[in-house]
Amino acid sequence: MFTPLHNDMAAALAELRAQQAKIADALGRVGEVTASAATEDRMVTATVDGRGRLTEIALAGRRWRDLAPGELAARVVDVVTRAQDKAAEAAASAVAGLMPEGIDLDRLRDVGPELSTMVAEAVDEAGRWGR
Repeated sequence: MFTPLHNDMAAALAELRAQQAKIADALGRVGEVTASAATEDRMVTATVDGRGRLTEIALAGRRWRDLAPGELAARVVDVVTRAQDKAAEAAASAVAGLMPEGIDLDRLRDVGPELSTMVAEAVDEAGRWGR
């Protein structure tokens, strides 16, 4: 026979598992995000991943060789920054509605495995209480 407290705890654990699955799914979608940006003349193109890390940079043609180093560097920084901004927007869209306002998505990704372990341990502990 189950007590009302046990039933409440079981319902809370079920909700916790469901939320954990939703968060894991959203973080998986964030991991699949890529974003690119290019200069207006398509001379420089940059691609970043869902964390904003540069994964590819392309220099088209040979015109870039005629640019002053500072000008080329400025173009590279500009396209990388714009690609990172696009990736951040896409990542935020992937988790929209799941995360409370003010949550640091990068920090959450970093603790994702710890969160899974913590929830699994809480579920195991709750199971022992129910016996």
